[in-house]
Amino acid sequence: MVPGPSHAYRPDVDGLRAIAVLAVLGYHAFPGALPGGFAGVDIFFVISGFLITGIILEDLQRGRFTFANFYWRRVRRIFPALILVLAACLALGWQLLLPDEYTQLGKHVAAGAGFVSNIALWREAGYFDSAAELKPLLHLWSLGVEEQYYLVWPLLLFLFRKWSKPMLWMIATIGIASFLLNVSIVNTRPTAAFYLPMTRFWELLAGSLLAYFAAFGWKENPKLKNANAMAGTALVCAGLALLQPDRAFPGWWALLPVLGAALLIAAGPQAWINRQILAHRSLVFIGLISYPLYLWHWPLLTYARIVQGGEPPVAVKVGLLAASVLLAWLTYELVEKKIRYGKLGFTARRAVPALALSMTAVAFAGVLVLRNQVSPHSASVPLLAEIARASSDWDYRRDAVIPGDSSKAVLFFGDSHMQHYLPRIQKVAAERILPVRTVIFKTEGGCAPVPGIERKSQRCSKFVDEGFALARDPAVDTVIIAASWVGFVDRGDYVKAGEEDGAPLKLLTPQAEWVLQGFEAALARLVADGKRVVIVLSSPRGSSLDPKSVVGRDWMTVRVSHSFSPMAKSELRALTTPIDARLRQIAARAGASVVDPTDWLCGPSFCPTADERGRPLYKDTSHIRASVARARIDALDAFVYLDASMRNASVGR
Repeated sequence: MVPGPSHAYRPDVDGLRAIAVLAVLGYHAFPGALPGGFAGVDIFFVISGFLITGIILEDLQRGRFTFANFYWRRVRRIFPALILVLAACLALGWQLLLPDEYTQLGKHVAAGAGFVSNIALWREAGYFDSAAELKPLLHLWSLGVEEQYYLVWPLLLFLFRKWSKPMLWMIATIGIASFLLNVSIVNTRPTAAFYLPMTRFWELLAGSLLAYFAAFGWKENPKLKNANAMAGTALVCAGLALLQPDRAFPGWWALLPVLGAALLIAAGPQAWINRQILAHRSLVFIGLISYPLYLWHWPLLTYARIVQGGEPPVAVKVGLLAASVLLAWLTYELVEKKIRYGKLGFTARRAVPALALSMTAVAFAGVLVLRNQVSPHSASVPLLAEIARASSDWDYRRDAVIPGDSSKAVLFFGDSHMQHYLPRIQKVAAERILPVRTVIFKTEGGCAPVPGIERKSQRCSKFVDEGFALARDPAVDTVIIAASWVGFVDRGDYVKAGEEDGAPLKLLTPQAEWVLQGFEAALARLVADGKRVVIVLSSPRGSSLDPKSVVGRDWMTVRVSHSFSPMAKSELRALTTPIDARLRQIAARAGASVVDPTDWLCGPSFCPTADERGRPLYKDTSHIRASVARARIDALDAFVYLDASMRNASVGR
């Protein structure tokens, strides 16, 4: 199917590498211009499966394959540039990051050095996960998938080395199983489908299948080579143009770049597109430096976003991409080539232990940073250290039931805006200054406790159904509901919010009205069942609450640029009035109560952002620090106590 030895050098494959890496760079720098550029990684997977499997099969056929030689080659290929980039990220992070950010970087350095970045990123994904564009080593997830593949793949090929047809069935079976797993979970567990190796192996196996055909003499029809190349080009272009970050990916959509890359490789080096375009000298050059280029570009873009406090100007991004190309070329010429081909004065047998020791040292440095044994420069500034503590001051791990002094229970139900009250509720339930109810936590970050709300990645509707079913339990006599209610507000026009002649408030999102009607009906049923239902209105939110809003950075240092300023209460009301007024209507009609967090979090005119000692009160733009909630926010205590007289007298229907 593919003419010639499977491992023979093909400049067109380097050209395809160039297309892949340029697509990734374009997407990372200018996502709006190339929305499907992230699929360049999938093209890389196909190329890697084809080339590495071809080398293994060739060595097996000639009886010269050894696991030691295979992995020594991988170390010399992968380690030099990766060690350099990991060390550079640690050094730059020491200069530019806050302590909490540096701690996360340490974890990612250790994970990258151990080729488990994809697993680490999958495990930390969640509502409070850092933004992807602020993780300097996010891109190493793909390297983790690839190296995990090569932990098992050589062994499987070795076991099937004497049986070519069973080997084909083995490749096909694993590939089909991996693809089916991918499409079966991509909608319900998209993060797992994206990061886990089992849902990605089929992409590498597509390339491995091509290598198998080449190794065992399957010849393509020469008349089809140009048709294959044209079809492959069309599929790759379609993927880069049509894919969107919000699509379920990989899923079925990944077939576009994967089949496209496979067809281009299968077309062979003599197809016109491969010969005239992909094998062009400029593309081959980019293909040769594609690995260090992939490693360098993302950290530079990420650190630029961190320094700028947002997306850098176009000129800056263009300059950073040019710097990435320069760094990649220098890495390739001065590091990769000399180590891979033994031009630094030591043999391969000396190079590999030296590289392994260096990678171990980098991993150890990452662990030290993760464990706060090594702190960044910013840790020496007390307020910056406090800001870092505030940003990570969150103490909610999982839903729980805390048995009380009675079978009667209070249910705290909501999203992360319920979670930020729970450290205090846990404290009250644990201290038991007075007899308390059994306390039940039912929360899900990002999921408002309103019927009809759905986010596929979090299965919100399932969470909401379970929460209301729990609320109907006879043991539950009180239900407290809190959420980030401004999600229902059309923020593009909220300044005109108001109500005229008793009509429903305008300026809620188009979907809000019908789900709020269902919410009202659900509350009314609970009240009819004898439950006490309380809605916690919107808590303060705004950029000035974010402790990092006072942080300034340049490429040399990080500093406190200005002091914390209170947020005007009128600014908050402009945003929250449409939904809070609607919630008051719902509560009045359903027979529920409301409490307003601004009564205890704000003064008459302003909402403070820091305490009397200048320490931040919030962990981000809208969530109260766990330590602050635990020590200060006592407004919900009364609902935990059994004695009704302990309830806040100001809370009524």
